[in-house]
Amino acid sequence: MIKVKNKKDSIEKVKELGLNYFPQEVFSVEDKEGIENFVKKYNADEYVLRNTEKAKAKFVYVNDLEDIYKNLKNFQKNVTIAVSYRPYKEDLILVGDIKVIRNYNGDVVDITARDDEEATQRNIYENPKYNMHASLEDDRVWNIPGFSKIMKYISEHELYDVIVEFLVYDCKVGIKKENVVVTELRTNY
Repeated sequence: MIKVKNKKDSIEKVKELGLNYFPQEVFSVEDKEGIENFVKKYNADEYVLRNTEKAKAKFVYVNDLEDIYKNLKNFQKNVTIAVSYRPYKEDLILVGDIKVIRNYNGDVVDITARDDEEATQRNIYENPKYNMHASLEDDRVWNIPGFSKIMKYISEHELYDVIVEFLVYDCKVGIKKENVVVTELRTNY
């Protein structure tokens, strides 16, 4: 069974399980060399800086190393730096959280998701288009655009009984160039 303690643990677990993700690392705000190496390794048009201390904390989009350094003063101890998925926004099919619960009486799914252009991990709960607790036999879940792709991914990687924050695209993206990107795994936090 997958156990995740915090954001940093989630990043490590996503990598350990060989999942597809947009590159991200947690750095001390003092680790200029590590940050510079990350930017060199994952050259991108846009990055996102996030607070590591709490969920739904402050974040900022930046374009280059100079922008990153300017914004580090806004973070206390550590910062998560990730390649932004905004440049692929037009290819996004579905964004959300899903948990598939294995049950002897039949598997159950909890999903909260959106499929509009403004959908992000942060706003899926504000006005979700899809918000249901249902059996996997229920046709309603299979009618959600991109649902079959995220379910195939969960099945292939045995991501049961864990909350999976995901993005489904109609193009291949992320570190492994796949249609599904996992942004976070959650269990205990």
